Amino acid sequence: MKFSHILRLTGIALVSLMLSQQGFAKEKVYTWTDSKGTVHYGERPPKDAKATLVKTRTGHSEPTPAQTAAAQPMPAAEETTATNQQSLKDPVRCTQAKENLAILNSVARIKTTQADGTSVYLTEEDKTKQREVAQLIINQACE
Repeated sequence: MKFSHILRLTGIALVSLMLSQQGFAKEKVYTWTDSKGTVHYGERPPKDAKATLVKTRTGHSEPTPAQTAAAQPMPAAEETTATNQQSLKDPVRCTQAKENLAILNSVARIKTTQADGTSVYLTEEDKTKQREVAQLIINQACE
């Protein structure tokens, strides 16, 4: 793999990660269907179609049944722990995280695209956060 290809993939992965961490919901979001049957979403309702206000929420939601069950104490069983740790192992994810960490540790400037389409370089603080995330993934996914 060429370094530029790896750098591009890393940039895409970092942008995806950063975008997933940010709240994009504006105060009001509208949905409507045009004459061709296509559903649209936007911050402003169209003048020529009936739009419905979509209720958006940011922050933490109410716990799901899975989260509630996970919060309850489980019986201590070494086999269960070993099985859970094995299920998190993923060689592809491990390799990608190691490649990302190598690029983050290099002296290369990493450019990302923000939600508004502008390109910015990662600051050292951003790179440090991304290194921590990559290391956590390595700890989980690698053998």
